[in-house]
Amino acid sequence: MARALRSGSLRVRGTGSSALCFAGERSDQLRASGPNPARRRAEATRDQHLEGLEKHAGRRLLLVDDEPSMRLLCSINLELAGFEVTEAVDGAQALQRAATDDFDLVLLDVMLPDIGGYDVARRLSSDARTRGLPIVFLSARADRDDLVAGYELGAVDYITKPFDPVALAARVDEALGRVARKESESYRLARLAELGG
Repeated sequence: MARALRSGSLRVRGTGSSALCFAGERSDQLRASGPNPARRRAEATRDQHLEGLEKHAGRRLLLVDDEPSMRLLCSINLELAGFEVTEAVDGAQALQRAATDDFDLVLLDVMLPDIGGYDVARRLSSDARTRGLPIVFLSARADRDDLVAGYELGAVDYITKPFDPVALAARVDEALGRVARKESESYRLARLAELGG
């Protein structure tokens, strides 16, 4: 791919952190007769990205994780999907940001250095300002008891690490859709029933 990019053209759409490369065809491929499959795939990817930007415009997420690499990976993929992401490095910072800003959803790690994710969820649900804030847990803790604890605390989803970072935006979108359709409680109860909780 590097050779093709050195000998051809590269188109970039967007500016700053939202700049994306959608095509990197060589000039001779662009002049070739007939449709170019690589170009069609790149254009389809671009169109999906633009649809996501429109769909998620104005949707604000609070991402809480103490691992810088995990925050970066999640933020990049969520921002590429059109979400606005605010990060918190620990439970105390998450509680402070949730109390002062309006978010559509919280992505919350369970294992945090100061206040654990489950305790953060309890505090959010007991505060009138943040009581209805949907929470999706992100955790390496994937035992049945951990999932049950998350759903019992009112989580609208529980994503276990490792997960596909590219699919994260779709999971968040599904969770927000359930909340909007007022289906998150029935989903949560169904998950608890499946887990025997």
